[in-house]
Amino acid sequence: MPLNGGILIVGSLLWDERREGWRRSRLDMESAESVTAPIRYGRQSETRGNTYTIVFSRGCDTGKATVVRCRNAASSPDDVISEAEHLWAAEQNAAVSRKVSANWGCVTLLCNPKRNIPQTFLTGWANRVAQIQNYGNMAQPIGEGRLVSDGGLLQIAWPRRVADGSAVPLDFLLATATRPTLTGEPLAYPAVEMIANAWNADAGNHVEYFWKNIDNGICTFQDDEIRALLRARGAQAPSAFRTT
Repeated sequence: MPLNGGILIVGSLLWDERREGWRRSRLDMESAESVTAPIRYGRQSETRGNTYTIVFSRGCDTGKATVVRCRNAASSPDDVISEAEHLWAAEQNAAVSRKVSANWGCVTLLCNPKRNIPQTFLTGWANRVAQIQNYGNMAQPIGEGRLVSDGGLLQIAWPRRVADGSAVPLDFLLATATRPTLTGEPLAYPAVEMIANAWNADAGNHVEYFWKNIDNGICTFQDDEIRALLRARGAQAPSAFRTT
């Protein structure tokens, strides 16, 4: 039987207008639902003015992400790989190619532990990512363990619906894991103050990434603390930080 899959979304894939074509063609947006996921702000993004975006973290409290069902079922490993390639193209705002990773992150596979996933699917995915140099190789704080396995599997718990606590009723999920920007010794995620200060000093209004995540139900355990330190939504950065 074909496998039913979905995308585990933890950021702008859900709301960025540039990804609308991907969402419309590849996803059943009416199926979108809020689910649990261990997420936090932790990656400094050059394309967002060196402010922070969300990462998966095996050691943090759960937040709220979104799962959306894929329009097409997967009858073979190639179907899973194709879905991953479309996901990565959406991440890159680029045409679909054979790529599923870059130096800042990669598409990963998460399988429902209560479903019988054929080994051929797992092997096919593992063989695909094994061809990619440094795939899934991202630093993690001491004690968190490896986030992405050698076989390309995302090492987090299977998500549960926020509405009733039940397990997401799909066979597999694809998700983009991004490399965190760790600091200090030993390496650690950026503090809430560092995250908020980056947005407060940014003249490009990239703080809308934070607000639009909240608007669309994507939340982390840090949100209340971050919000308390941010300037009012829509307010400009202080003139001392703005460029002319």
